[in-house]
Amino acid sequence: MPCRLVVMRHGERIDDLFPDWIRKSTSSGSYQAFDLNMRFFEPLVLPKLKRPFKYYEGDTIISEMGFVLAEMVGRGLLVNKSIPDIIYTSPALRCVQTAHSALKAMSKENEIKIRIEPALFEFTDLHPGQPKFATPEEFFEANFNIDIDYVPITTMDDIWKRNETVEMYSKRVQNLLQKLAKTHEWSKRSDGALILVVGHASTVDLAIGAFREPPRTLLARELINQGAKFPYCCTAIIDRTDDGRWLYNENALPPITYMNFSSKINRDFAMRERLT
Repeated sequence: MPCRLVVMRHGERIDDLFPDWIRKSTSSGSYQAFDLNMRFFEPLVLPKLKRPFKYYEGDTIISEMGFVLAEMVGRGLLVNKSIPDIIYTSPALRCVQTAHSALKAMSKENEIKIRIEPALFEFTDLHPGQPKFATPEEFFEANFNIDIDYVPITTMDDIWKRNETVEMYSKRVQNLLQKLAKTHEWSKRSDGALILVVGHASTVDLAIGAFREPPRTLLARELINQGAKFPYCCTAIIDRTDDGRWLYNENALPPITYMNFSSKINRDFAMRERLT
């Protein structure tokens, strides 16, 4: 079984900074960055896809600082001797970019594979337009080290059809995390594999809740302002103990702090009891 789960939120998303970034950057007829915190070349991230800009409206990219933050986490994991054996990521482009950037910081982008798992995508009610995601094969062709042989536990088509509630969403994510905690992955480590999961703010919250005793899910009102409680590139590290239990290790990896930003998780909120 794995010895450690590292659950991470994606890096800073460009539309959080510039909600109108697509119109503003393409007003001249071709892409032109208007801020140094943006990717400067077109195509932005998937050159072999020739991806229409309209797809980025629902499936945004991360900013330059998003890449930097992801690389900082990657270096932290490297120094902490917590290099993952495998990565699972939400199909959202910002999550795949974050995973890839963390691997680059470890110089492992050509060794460690990324598995795209739709079950990690965030609560569907937040996306009424149903984003158009790239397929694993398209990511692979665009030079992301994707495990194209991986068979996910669900598909986005199935998820969209469910008319999902917050409770259903909580169980979707937590069931996956519990399954990963029991999965036998190959590893050079004698104590078991290390798995990195890259998802959304609520993914980190649900990961902490999944391994509490008793487990805690998520209520609809608790989704409000989740991004402030679980900032960009925050990480929750959950370790397996000698007796087989899983415990949230709050001090395993330091947060990132600069100016008015910190990736530190809001502990009071994360460690709350199940609200009623």
